[in-house]
Amino acid sequence: MTGHKIVTPEDVRRWVTFAHGSPHYHYLAEVIASDPDLMRVLGRIPHTPQTNVLFAGVQYLLLQGHGPELAAFYPNLTDSPADIQGIDYVFKSFVLDNEETLVELGSTRYTQTNECRRCVALLPAMARADFDAFHLIDVGCSAGLNLAADRYRYRWGEIEWGGEYPVLLETDLRQGAPGVDRVTVLSRTGLDLNPIDARDSDHRLWLEALVWPENEPRRVRLRAALDQLEVTPVEFVAGNAVETLDDVLAGLPMGEPAVVMNSFALNQFTPDMRSQLEAVVERHRGSRPIHRVSLELFTSDNTWANLRIDGGEGYVDLGHAHPHGEWLELYA
Repeated sequence: MTGHKIVTPEDVRRWVTFAHGSPHYHYLAEVIASDPDLMRVLGRIPHTPQTNVLFAGVQYLLLQGHGPELAAFYPNLTDSPADIQGIDYVFKSFVLDNEETLVELGSTRYTQTNECRRCVALLPAMARADFDAFHLIDVGCSAGLNLAADRYRYRWGEIEWGGEYPVLLETDLRQGAPGVDRVTVLSRTGLDLNPIDARDSDHRLWLEALVWPENEPRRVRLRAALDQLEVTPVEFVAGNAVETLDDVLAGLPMGEPAVVMNSFALNQFTPDMRSQLEAVVERHRGSRPIHRVSLELFTSDNTWANLRIDGGEGYVDLGHAHPHGEWLELYA
């Protein structure tokens, strides 16, 4: 799920379309794309997308108290951020001064799920299964935020669900109805190359570093969701999901249903790996019902993600959603 891709200035500029709601990163992406020294550092980062990993590495160091001159430009680190037009030299100096540390971070850390509000789309997709109780498996789980989907409160427009759980996920429901009734999760298993431990302060800091500087509501929501995970039983399996999913499915109680989901993870898989993943699921459909849920955005041409489900007869499109769950549109 990693690959050392040669990154070009055009790649950096294309990545900007994924930085929804971050003028800060829009500006800095152009700074990087226009500077050969910064492009050289970016080219040393093996994990993709390199631009996102570099930005997270910089913010990770700033959150630890490094680089107060650069932190003065970040809206999440100061009450009165300096004008972004003056950041170019300060940002470049910080990156070059911390080059080896940033490359090390880019070789050992990944872009990982840090937005639990995607569950406003994932939970309705789970609810379309032909069963109410199931074992939940998340491919590319990060800290397991999506594995607690049934332990959040929801508000889809005027439709509410979820009882008294402390984390509220709200979205603009543009079309359709979520159709969520009773959901019983029998077990929760997260597959990831590098699982994040919600109880580990350093792991939590990395997830927070992946949040855009301007997005305080998302940062607050992430912290609350991680607190919820601390009291939610989740089993994490480290490794390539193509290799670990087979054993996880085989280890579930015989015949009991499973939901296997992924969200914003398959962009790090090669086409062959995606096919292998689906082949593993198909092999196990002979011994248990399996419902697939997929929420993915594969290209920068779209500003929304496809929501698809497969109960065993092939994928069907259920709807599409904002990449961070700001809105949801269901086709039926």
